[in-house]
Amino acid sequence: MNPYYGVRRLGPYMGVIQVIDVGDACAYSTNGRSWRIRQQTASGRFRWGIAQISESNMDDVRIVNADNLVAALRKLPPVPFPVRDCFELWLLHNRSRQPLALLRTCYKAEDMEPVTDPHWRPFVKTDSGFVSQTLQQLRAAKPARSLPTPHKDQLESLVNEAARPLAVAQWFQRLPDGSGIGHHGLRLLPDDEGRTLDREAFPELLISEHWEDPVHAGLVADYHDWYAASLLAHQNLARATRARLEQAACRRPQSLLANYPLIPEFLNRDAIEVALVSARLMNA
Repeated sequence: MNPYYGVRRLGPYMGVIQVIDVGDACAYSTNGRSWRIRQQTASGRFRWGIAQISESNMDDVRIVNADNLVAALRKLPPVPFPVRDCFELWLLHNRSRQPLALLRTCYKAEDMEPVTDPHWRPFVKTDSGFVSQTLQQLRAAKPARSLPTPHKDQLESLVNEAARPLAVAQWFQRLPDGSGIGHHGLRLLPDDEGRTLDREAFPELLISEHWEDPVHAGLVADYHDWYAASLLAHQNLARATRARLEQAACRRPQSLLANYPLIPEFLNRDAIEVALVSARLMNA
């Protein structure tokens, strides 16, 4: 089995991570340049190991009881690795019972954990930077006397309300053609396990962008645009989707620079290069 692969980090979303997995030891990287090590102990648990390994000290790496991982690190292929987390946990819409928002993913079937918390979270608690252009324009057109609810809270409420009052979540195994086979979950109906949904039933990004209210649709699109640089690391995106995300990523050049090594392809490389130059100037 090829030990090199990528997985998406969710709950909340934090982009794609690169993994080197040799069984009893793993290495993880968020940027494709530096790696953190986890090793299996005698009790079968995994613990974080030595300090980060980078390209500059790769030749000097010595890890006790992890010769296979050391060998894999020294044979490191170019990043990004193929994204292989084909098992996806989806929050379902309360009316259609179709995938609404992505909660978790994993690479191995045995890692599909029982669902205990179906609440969807857009950001870590300390991240308060999200600004929705749609909501900003709405407030400018219709000023309110009260203080506005943070945009991230409005987004979180919108998505979770669409799954309530009793949220349903289900694991799916995504197949090469994009379809998905239903597995276990939370509050499922008898026929849900084993059902097959077509590719079109699954949102391409993180949340369904099909909303009756244009403001709601705009808010969700703004969320995806905010994370555009990270989402560009996803593979098998539709060409139109990648083009839209590239345009959005160029508006946040520092995020684009951080994610650049993990993006598999570019459609408008000239615009990307201009944004990267801008990001380097900002960082300097």
